Amino acid sequence: MKKMVKKYLGIVGFILALIGMIIAVIYKWNGTDLEPLAEISFLLLATTMTISSEINKQKPNMWWVYTVSIISLAVICALIFVYIYKS
Repeated sequence: MKKMVKKYLGIVGFILALIGMIIAVIYKWNGTDLEPLAEISFLLLATTMTISSEINKQKPNMWWVYTVSIISLAVICALIFVYIYKS
């Protein structure tokens, strides 16, 4: 299970980001604005690709994985907070 997560983390992040961006574009095209969805999807893509590339190294720096995870979660929470209290 651990090897499968290491191997396919980047692909799963890409697929989730692609689905999120497609949903955001479709809603934008129909006139409804899901403002932070595209940004969160892109941030998820960047986070999973960074973590995946670091985990697949011979000697991964786990502090880097934790730092990227914590910063991305904080930014996602901030984006949602700003979106909710903006209107």
